[in-house]
Amino acid sequence: MKTDLAALILAGGRGSRLNLIAAKRAKPAVPFAGMYRIIDFTMSNVMASGIRHVGVLTQYRPTSLMEHLGDGESWDLAGRTASLKVLPPSLGRTDSDWYQGTADAVWQNLAWLRQIAPQDVLILSGDHVYAMDYRPMLAAHRRAGADLTIASMAVPWDQTDRFGVMVCDAEGRVTRFVEKSRERVSNVANMGVYIFRRDVLVEELAANCPAGRHDFGAHVIPGMLGRRAVIAHPFAGYWRDVGTLDSYWSANMDALQPEATGLDLFAWRVRTNMAGRGQVYHPPARLADGGQARDSLLGRGCVIAGEVRDSVLSPGVRVAAGARVVGSVVLHDCVIGPGARVARCILDKDVHVGAGASVGREDCLDGVNLAFPTHLSGGITVVGKGTSIPDGARVGANVLIGPGVRSGDFGDAGVVPDGATLP
Repeated sequence: MKTDLAALILAGGRGSRLNLIAAKRAKPAVPFAGMYRIIDFTMSNVMASGIRHVGVLTQYRPTSLMEHLGDGESWDLAGRTASLKVLPPSLGRTDSDWYQGTADAVWQNLAWLRQIAPQDVLILSGDHVYAMDYRPMLAAHRRAGADLTIASMAVPWDQTDRFGVMVCDAEGRVTRFVEKSRERVSNVANMGVYIFRRDVLVEELAANCPAGRHDFGAHVIPGMLGRRAVIAHPFAGYWRDVGTLDSYWSANMDALQPEATGLDLFAWRVRTNMAGRGQVYHPPARLADGGQARDSLLGRGCVIAGEVRDSVLSPGVRVAAGARVVGSVVLHDCVIGPGARVARCILDKDVHVGAGASVGREDCLDGVNLAFPTHLSGGITVVGKGTSIPDGARVGANVLIGPGVRSGDFGDAGVVPDGATLP
């Protein structure tokens, strides 16, 4: 089962900044753009690049992610010449059974790499939305005789503190690497896509991880500069880290305007596993009498009797007559009752919005959630899985409503003001 290139996908992230949306699932397993999950983009990139052996490193609440990945058949990774291996943290270690960082996650799984014995190792994040053929990057890596090649892209200067950034010389060699700092030394950002020579990777992990240096960006990469050949490989397409509620909502909205944004689900030929929730058995989406849908994505099994505009609806969503959904992301099997209004919202699976209720505000583009100001701002309202919003309720902007909240939890007035959290 030896190969010249194997991929390791880091998919164990908790996604705390996604708050309610990632509370019960790993961040890469979060649904996206109707029928997909976030990890589908990395998996589809791997498939399109002809990589046949893939390890997925899981950790936080991995069940739904593991069920989604299955045996890899959806991405042509099943069979005699291909493999998909789910790699949870090793049990019985004396220090911790959990991965301590990105480098430690790979360090714990070197046995799998030794079994595959690739010449080079592609290390990827499972929570980014982008389309990339890794083969040109691999060719550049080998042509330069690099020990490590890092995919990079230019980002706005006012966003550089969100990324690891690199300073490169005229030949593209990385001379400085700064991890998520307010010091604006460069706007060339690390995309979290690495190609290591396998022997170099093993040596660097052996030198770092036992000493408590567990992260690629903070420890391994900066320590390689000046000793190893580290180069940057520029990328100019669409790429987004959907690790916050705002970026998740914005990326879903980007999918509605592929010509303007570059996020083109159809041109990218993204693959997914349709078995989840039986969505493969859903009939096509349907507009009932009087139903309207404009500039939106509708998943299979959606039934629209009201109005949907500028929104992304996952399979099985029902919008009743007189209801209106605008600028929202509505996940599987939600029900929007007669005459209800949903605006600039993220609704997790199985949410029921009662008749005549109003959730979110189309006219609010600022403000913050008072309990979680760093998680939720910009006027978006988020409702957790399985919540029932009572008839006639009034829910404002920048609101967080937890999973499983019942109609009686809204109080007699049924009003949740801007910036509030329930419960």
